[in-house]
Amino acid sequence: MKIVKLLTIIIFYFTTTFIVAQQNITERITKNLSEYSTQNYPEKTYLHTDKSYYFSESTIWFTLYLVNGISHQKTEKSNLAYAELLNEKDSIISRKKLFIEDLSASGDFDLPKKISAGNYKIRAYTNYMRNKGVEYFFQKNITILSSEEKTSISNTIINDSIYENKNIFEPVVNFYPQGGYIVNNLLNRVALKIKNISFDELKFTGKLVDQNDNEIVNFSTLEFGLGEVSFIPTKGNSYYAIIETEEKDYKYKLPNAIDNGFILNTINNQNELFIDLNTTNLNGLLGATLIITERGKLIFEKTFDEYATKQILKLPLNNLNNSILQLTLLNAEAKPVCERLVFIQNENKEVDVNIIKQKDYYGNRRKVTLKVNTKDKLNNSVPSKLSMSVRDVYASPQKKYSENIKTWLLLNSDLKGKIENPNYFFTDFNNNFRKRNYLLDLTMLTHGWRRYTWQEIIENQKSKAEFDVEKGITIAGKTLQMKAPYGNISVPTRLTFNGKTVAQEPIQKSNLKGEFSYGPYVFFDSIPVFLEARLTNFKSKEDKDREVFIAPKENEDIALFYKDSSAINRKKSATEIAEYLKLKNYLAEIKANFAQFENVLDEIVLTTKLDDEEDLRESEMSDRTSYGSAFNRFDVSDERFNNGDALQLFYTIPGVTLINDSIIVNRFRNISPLILLDEAPIEVSDLRSIPASEISFIDVLTNGEALIFSSGGAVISIYSKEGYSYSAKSNVKRKPGIIDYKVAGFYTAKEFYSPDHINGIEEQTKADVRTTLYWNPNITITDNNDVEISFFTSDTDSKYVIEIEGISTSGIPLYKTTEIVVD
Repeated sequence: MKIVKLLTIIIFYFTTTFIVAQQNITERITKNLSEYSTQNYPEKTYLHTDKSYYFSESTIWFTLYLVNGISHQKTEKSNLAYAELLNEKDSIISRKKLFIEDLSASGDFDLPKKISAGNYKIRAYTNYMRNKGVEYFFQKNITILSSEEKTSISNTIINDSIYENKNIFEPVVNFYPQGGYIVNNLLNRVALKIKNISFDELKFTGKLVDQNDNEIVNFSTLEFGLGEVSFIPTKGNSYYAIIETEEKDYKYKLPNAIDNGFILNTINNQNELFIDLNTTNLNGLLGATLIITERGKLIFEKTFDEYATKQILKLPLNNLNNSILQLTLLNAEAKPVCERLVFIQNENKEVDVNIIKQKDYYGNRRKVTLKVNTKDKLNNSVPSKLSMSVRDVYASPQKKYSENIKTWLLLNSDLKGKIENPNYFFTDFNNNFRKRNYLLDLTMLTHGWRRYTWQEIIENQKSKAEFDVEKGITIAGKTLQMKAPYGNISVPTRLTFNGKTVAQEPIQKSNLKGEFSYGPYVFFDSIPVFLEARLTNFKSKEDKDREVFIAPKENEDIALFYKDSSAINRKKSATEIAEYLKLKNYLAEIKANFAQFENVLDEIVLTTKLDDEEDLRESEMSDRTSYGSAFNRFDVSDERFNNGDALQLFYTIPGVTLINDSIIVNRFRNISPLILLDEAPIEVSDLRSIPASEISFIDVLTNGEALIFSSGGAVISIYSKEGYSYSAKSNVKRKPGIIDYKVAGFYTAKEFYSPDHINGIEEQTKADVRTTLYWNPNITITDNNDVEISFFTSDTDSKYVIEIEGISTSGIPLYKTTEIVVD
């Protein structure tokens, strides 16, 4: 009796100690998940373009969306994002640096006339996103057709689609046991996916057999090459799936089963998620912990404190967002032993984009007026940021199930591999509900979560971020010794902006590595900057104090490139390209027909006042300056001033005296004037290196005029002739410790041209064959009032898709399309 009591006490002691230890692990995981979701969260980007097919010499219009990767709301990290256009060799054709104050920013890429026809990519990312890897960048494929080149179709065509030449004659099948492993003596659900694209659109039947060809169960595949087989394996047996085709049968071995393991099964009825846990482990579920997260945010956790081999849990779904849930079972040692994904579609969390049309059919050159709003299920207005494209369906074929902001943020951005035709799962929600839900669950089984690893969460691993969060533009560089040993040196530095106004930053000392950084700044035009460094301080007049070499960081780092290896690269369909080329010929025919009438238009007489040469020259000079005209301006572009160097020009300028290498403005003899060349500071002695023939005009600014550049005294502002470079490539040699260059600001998007066929004059004399009728990159919904949008149809009879993408301020991605017909 005493022995039984002793054993009971021992078991109770170890069980209690075990449970306490598990609680500590659970608390640590909970704390680390909270820190990940609130402080270390990732960012996501998305690009909405006006279409997917373009001609050379056209413009790619886009809106870049940037969000917190967990909440999908405004990120509090980056304000700077990059959009890049890449060719097939991953060379950057164009790069835009965008400032994002809220949720989005607009931009554009102008395509040159001689750009090669082919498949191109656009990608979007922030510098901070580079810490997780380029595979997390948003990337979109587009097609460019040259107006001068013939489009060749040289790839293999199967089922009216073009693919790269690969092994396409045998199905490639992968198996995905639910939870990760096949476990003997338990009911296992194993998803399968046919990977190669020549077979994934076909439906097959098959059967599961053991090593003796005994038939266990039949199965079939559905859309996207997805299927499943359920069976109870027994120890010592091997299992094979046989895919049956008209030509032959193909046999594939399933993964080997294990004796001790866990099975995690789920049933989702949209209102509740039933979770069925089973194990053959000797200790049952004792000490195991079930963690459920939504994009990294903890929503449920439970540690099991009994030896049961089976547990059924129920999770209400009414308050959850549309998102992927990650269910992970950790064993007693806090190691993940079972995991699967479940997608939650909650209609109560949906926001509708309403596009209100006056009618569906319009004539050519007719005004179209739309009203747009975003409403929740209670018909309340939802504040949102949207972008809209109205494009010719035949010029850029509308794929019903292709990717959009909703499918990207809710599916592909969080999964391994790529889901083809992702909008299938968000279209016609009430039709084929059960089938779509079933296929979506199979999709979750065949893809894995990729945003973080459990080892990172459990150990709270925080590697130092290699790439910083960028809030704006930084002006950085290094200071180095000009004499042996020519190493890094920590010295005082000073930055001066020489834009429309002159601004000087406080003196900053470079660190022990010689690094300095000013900013972040927000500006949209290129601004001349003037960097200085001294060995001791800026009050010193000693020349040797200037013996510092400044190396500015002018070239921005470019992120690596990502090759999508999740599937064989799918090319554009032959039908799509044929339709596009057909449209190209049609547009050319319209232009030709319209040209016949250009010569019979009523005569239009335009009258204007011709400025004389003197007025034109004055206007030309004023346009060169940041301050307009000047009271004391001297035009020195005439040939009589071409002799000698730029410094000698001051012998001819009234009110100015040249003494050796010093320029004195007579009214301010006691104050040395600030000397500027193209509005950048320059030493007087440097003017000896510039030919007088390269100077266009000189302004002598005093009193109030000088205040734009100086706090007092006089400023002599010299302007070179157009095309003359006075940068480091020119003959001007700065003294040591001084450099100047221009810093590019954020890109400012062009305005989309939308003709007015009622009031416009030019529009009446030209053919209108636009394939994008309208593009609006920034539609803001703030209250219950509808936003009204108007545009004109073109001369092209066609069907046009109206596409709206965006996101609510609460983090709900939005997508809606409708159509109009022009005839």
